[in-house]
Amino acid sequence: MAFEGLICPNCSSELDEKQIRSGDLKCPHCRVNIKQKKYLAFLEYLMMNGLVDDIDFFDQKIYGHEIERETVEQKELDDYTNPSDYEDKTERFKNYDESADLKEVTTDEEQFRAWDGVDEDWEEFNSKDGKKKNN
Repeated sequence: MAFEGLICPNCSSELDEKQIRSGDLKCPHCRVNIKQKKYLAFLEYLMMNGLVDDIDFFDQKIYGHEIERETVEQKELDDYTNPSDYEDKTERFKNYDESADLKEVTTDEEQFRAWDGVDEDWEEFNSKDGKKKNN
């Protein structure tokens, strides 16, 4: 695919596609090296169109501003050890009662089974209840 009008982002003169494909990213007119952070958008355009494929995304000259670096303050904070990381936390849990009294009323199994209708189908039980009211 031949590109017409590849223009140098520095001097606006025409660039040779063969020269760019060979990896020579210098403008023949102004001699500026296009492989710089300043021309990042143009480099990404060339990569997107398949003209350049060997640009390293870890290149500090081009992508150095996007790599997150720790500040001096952040490094100092990382050096600070949190004493609570090394505390014995079992002492804290001794304050909690394992058998909390919820004031729930429980019934014995025998009382529960003595109630009429436990073993029946709920529809049958409801129909019996309706018959008793009609009588």
